[in-house]
Amino acid sequence: MVFDKLYYKACDVVEELRDCGLKITFAESLTGGMISSKLVDVPGSSDVFVGSVVSYTNDIKKNILNVSEDTIEAYTEVSEKCAVEMAEGARSLMKADIAVSATGYAGNYDNDNEIISEDNETGTVWLGFSSEDGSFAVSQFFPGNRDSVRLWAVETAFDMVLDYLKENYE
Repeated sequence: MVFDKLYYKACDVVEELRDCGLKITFAESLTGGMISSKLVDVPGSSDVFVGSVVSYTNDIKKNILNVSEDTIEAYTEVSEKCAVEMAEGARSLMKADIAVSATGYAGNYDNDNEIISEDNETGTVWLGFSSEDGSFAVSQFFPGNRDSVRLWAVETAFDMVLDYLKENYE
């Protein structure tokens, strides 16, 4: 079951962050708070999680996370540059050691796989990452309906954190 896999991955994230003495935050658009929710399913997550921003609208991205209007106009809100600025903004706002952001197109299919509208970008996700070591973003394509795209984004966000900790703290 996907839930079990995500739960155990979230447990690993909490344990590794705790062992490293690090705090994390998220800036979520397409996931709508799902990354944060899956992390706080884990007992003891309050040791490492400082909070998050659900920045579903561009106004929140700009006014809370300090994403530049020029970025959104030139690259759109679903772009490498926007994902990086979201992560950097969240990290600064929340005074966290690590921030992960998620922006993208969750899908135009309902949960019964009935198409809502045609869109070739459905399933495109940008995940941003920011730490004292720098910031970057990665693009992924996840096929499926809205729920599956969002769940894949959550899992990939957790993998980004675990990979960073393995590379920099082991």
